[in-house]
Amino acid sequence: MSKIHYISSKPLTYEIVENLVNNNYKLELSDEAVGLLTKCRDYLDNKMAEEHHAPIYGITTGFGSLCNRNISRDKITLLQKNLVMSHACSTGDELNPQIIKLILFLKAHALSLGHSGVQVITVQRILDLYNNDVLPIVYDRGSLGASGDLAPLSTFSFRC
Repeated sequence: MSKIHYISSKPLTYEIVENLVNNNYKLELSDEAVGLLTKCRDYLDNKMAEEHHAPIYGITTGFGSLCNRNISRDKITLLQKNLVMSHACSTGDELNPQIIKLILFLKAHALSLGHSGVQVITVQRILDLYNNDVLPIVYDRGSLGASGDLAPLSTFSFRC
């Protein structure tokens, strides 16, 4: 029988993370996390449905210096796809699979706090990858200096 860690808004401690890494836990979303994710996504969907809504950074606008550039509704999906593709470049040595699993766990935990607008299914897929050891190949140097998790989180190369 597998040990299960339920992702919730409970603060992470070093002991929790160490236990996950060393004791081969499976991850599942708690009811609380599903509720937080759903509430935030519903809010975003409602904002997007408003006919005359204010710009939403990175969703209906560009990023960085392009934040004042509006993105038409028919291009929003393309913007998100291009964002992921533009950050999927990295180089260097491959990270240890344990580190990659930790990255997946921490990203799932952060998203599950319900502040990003992602769908529940997106976080569930991260957990599926984690739980089934289907891990992206992640290199230790990314293409952008703004955030150390951009390349690992947009990687499309997987090892089984």
